[in-house]
Amino acid sequence: MIFSFDKKKSSIEMGKKTDFSSHNILERLHIEKWIETNPDILGEDLLILTNEYDRFDKTNERLDLLAIDRDGNIVVVELKRDDSGKNVDLQAIKYAAYCSTLTLDKVCQIHLDYLARTVRDINLESVRKKILNFVSVSEFEDINDKPRIILVSKDYRQEVTASVLWLRKFNLDIKCVKLTPYEITDNKIVIEANTIIPLPEAKDYIIQTEQKESQLGTISVSKREYVDFYNDISTRLNKYIDRVLSAANAKNYYQISTGMSGVHFEWAFHGRPRNSFGVELHFERGDAGFNKDLISKIAVHKDKIEKATGEKLIVQENWGQRWSRLYLEKNEGEITDKLKNWAVEKMKIFIETIQPILDEEK
Repeated sequence: MIFSFDKKKSSIEMGKKTDFSSHNILERLHIEKWIETNPDILGEDLLILTNEYDRFDKTNERLDLLAIDRDGNIVVVELKRDDSGKNVDLQAIKYAAYCSTLTLDKVCQIHLDYLARTVRDINLESVRKKILNFVSVSEFEDINDKPRIILVSKDYRQEVTASVLWLRKFNLDIKCVKLTPYEITDNKIVIEANTIIPLPEAKDYIIQTEQKESQLGTISVSKREYVDFYNDISTRLNKYIDRVLSAANAKNYYQISTGMSGVHFEWAFHGRPRNSFGVELHFERGDAGFNKDLISKIAVHKDKIEKATGEKLIVQENWGQRWSRLYLEKNEGEITDKLKNWAVEKMKIFIETIQPILDEEK
């Protein structure tokens, strides 16, 4: 249920669930354009590479949106207006297969062609720098061959959701985002965006379970280092804090829930090649105003946090496109016992000091 509040009248207006077609809201002209300009509608930070991409070899098929995520994964976004239909999952899988051969050079060229439609004086070097700055993985060098899939629709048929849940068991990263329109007045439609697969409340458990076997597969030495490092320090930290910590994955960062949507603690290596390590608190809601407001409330306690940790607290109200973060940093990128001890000690104090402040804001 959606409702709006009129401050002048001190009254609420109830939203009536509706559909897009009744209001002449079109898939390509409207919904695609909304996501193209505001990708955080999909519940994560994405860089849109292009739209209506059709330059696949030996086929004229066209995907809706092509993006890249913070981990450097290609993301295929397939849109349906009011009904997913029976085969949207198969359609998206085809597009993902076509995109599985994309290289970083090719991705840069695709994005350059897209930007050149509206931007002058753009070149391949600046586009490459933009993409590399967007990707948060410190050792990112090229695109992997496992694109992600995001399906977007008002309603999903059971054939689709059953297939998606089954495919996720085989480590295919595919999720479903539901856009539900509500009519508030004759001239105002409010749209609610929800990730329905994986379910937000079960996301940590689902991802932990799905990644278990993939972590045992063939990964690079550096990625194995990350798995071993984060499994070790998270196990140590769990002796001091009362919360469930997920299994580590082969990434340069590790997230710890705060219990607040879009806000989490994080350990992370920085730099290419890695040259520092952070104990951090991230504010990653799609709402930049929320992120800035909350980090400001935490930053008021800067002296208290610095005294407790014995470290300088770095505050970034503007980080990425809409995010904010604050963190402690150790200028070491080599994995040592000394770094492990520092990471556990500082995160323990960080959580003990900041979590009560966050709880007051819930």
